[in-house]
Amino acid sequence: MRKGVVVCGANGERGIILGKVAEAFAKDNMSKVIQFSVCTVGLSPIMLEMGGVDMGSIVTVNGCRNKCCDRIMDKNGLKIGVSVTLDDHVPRKMGPCEFTSKFHFPEPTEEEVKAMVKAMEKAIS
Repeated sequence: MRKGVVVCGANGERGIILGKVAEAFAKDNMSKVIQFSVCTVGLSPIMLEMGGVDMGSIVTVNGCRNKCCDRIMDKNGLKIGVSVTLDDHVPRKMGPCEFTSKFHFPEPTEEEVKAMVKAMEKAIS
């Protein structure tokens, strides 16, 4: 069985950071996990099962403390094993999700990306 990592579909600055985090996370971890967007599996959880995911230990990655990813999974009856939240690992204040047409955000730092990757690696171990 593989771990299922389900990532929030955050918009704006948070989405940019999560995109960089997903790229860095994939370098060393994609052989152990299958990564999906919550927008996809929240409505069609069978995709996780078909991918060989251990349905008792799904890892969610939330863009903020609203934990939309967790709420979507829970609403669709999916059990979350570990939940990782961007706000818990990036110390600077970030704005809320915004329309992606507002691309005037600071570039995520390497430290911010590494902090989230480390949290996600801990979640799948």
